[in-house]
Amino acid sequence: MKDLIKDVHENGVKSDYKEPKLYDVVPKEEIAEFEEVMREIIADIVSEASDVACWVYVQKYVKHKPLDDMLQEWSEASQFILAMDTWFERLMAD
Repeated sequence: MKDLIKDVHENGVKSDYKEPKLYDVVPKEEIAEFEEVMREIIADIVSEASDVACWVYVQKYVKHKPLDDMLQEWSEASQFILAMDTWFERLMAD
């Protein structure tokens, strides 16, 4: 699989994969319910990301904690912390 992805990326090789349409995955009569569930999931993701971003901002700029301390304090969110820290670094550099 890795070789196929690399080949597509590097050489522009076309894949036979066709992206499924929503109706191929979810029956028509369930589309409204599916869309509502997806809205709720996306809202939860945005809310969690916002919480992590606020926490990182406070730790970094108010409490002046280094990244290593933040990662040790909230290790379950390490990937989000790294992403937010990098984002704040870029944002503040501009």
